Amino acid sequence: MNTELIRPLTALRFYAAFLVFSIHASMLPGLEWLGHQGAELQGRLGVSVFFVLSGFIMTYVYYGEDRYEPTRASAGRFIIARLTRIFPLHVLTFFLALPLGLNSNTARIHLDALPQHLLLLQEFSPFGDLGNSPNKVAWTLSCEMFFYLLTPPLFMLMLRLGRNKVFLLIGLFIAIAIATTVYYSSAVVHVERAPFRWADYVLGILAFFFFQKVQGKQRAWMAWLLPLGVLWFAGLMAMEYLRDESTPGSLLLLPGSVLVVLGVGFQRGTKSWFLASDTMVRLGEASFALYIVHELLLRYSRVALTKFGFEIHWLLWIPWLILVFAVVQWIAMQLHLRFEMPLQDRGRKWLFRVFRVEKTKAAVVVK
Repeated sequence: MNTELIRPLTALRFYAAFLVFSIHASMLPGLEWLGHQGAELQGRLGVSVFFVLSGFIMTYVYYGEDRYEPTRASAGRFIIARLTRIFPLHVLTFFLALPLGLNSNTARIHLDALPQHLLLLQEFSPFGDLGNSPNKVAWTLSCEMFFYLLTPPLFMLMLRLGRNKVFLLIGLFIAIAIATTVYYSSAVVHVERAPFRWADYVLGILAFFFFQKVQGKQRAWMAWLLPLGVLWFAGLMAMEYLRDESTPGSLLLLPGSVLVVLGVGFQRGTKSWFLASDTMVRLGEASFALYIVHELLLRYSRVALTKFGFEIHWLLWIPWLILVFAVVQWIAMQLHLRFEMPLQDRGRKWLFRVFRVEKTKAAVVVK
């Protein structure tokens, strides 16, 4: 396994999580300025990068150079690895955030929908409305679960098709993109749900095969992919301000997400502090904990600070933001090290034993 590739892509996860954190931090007194006009788009950028990166990494780790075996054991190892990656922190934060949802005036939960939210099924159907999860960011975890459950049969079909697997993936992406465009304005079909966001994941798989084909070659254009991706996002943000309206749909985000993921992937040999230093890799490894816990911490903090009438001078806004992030990141790191990783390892060992699937190196590479 090429850890030089995994390191910068792991660090990228931190930046995507930070984008989402930065907009949610606007709920705190003294940080309202973070809720700028393009804040919603900023959060959607982070989610889009997450989804594309997920498809890229899952294919790199589990499929690779046709190493994936079309067997029940192989599918079982994949699903167990993904379930134990997501559910420990999800279940913990679900119950921690439950009082917030029960008492919220703006994002009140539907009690009859709690089982679907707990099992991360809320985004599987593009129809109906199950309301918010107690931990509101969990909607993306439901999308990821949808992607993961479809991955083993998709990989098996890709193996059977051999070199023609790329045409299958292109066809899937085009079909989902067309459906997204057709139903974008529909009041019945929700195009931000998992079946439509699967396009992000499929495009991440395609990005990996492109990367795999050209990675051994040194080309000048490779160094331009990351800055071009950033420029694409910057252009979308500029349009958000100039047009004074939201950027339609998630499809427009995908070119930037793919460029960023590929651009970071082609930087696999770098020792840059911003991409592949030990510090950034550790932050990237704890990015899931940061993502899943930050919103509920900020909501509880808002309740407490508002109750005490907290105010802060504008000259202290930046130090206040740094302090808030440092505290949230420290809590996320402790959860990652002391809760997420131990339960993930124990859960995988136990489930591998219960379902009698052999533990393999590929099944446990991605933390």
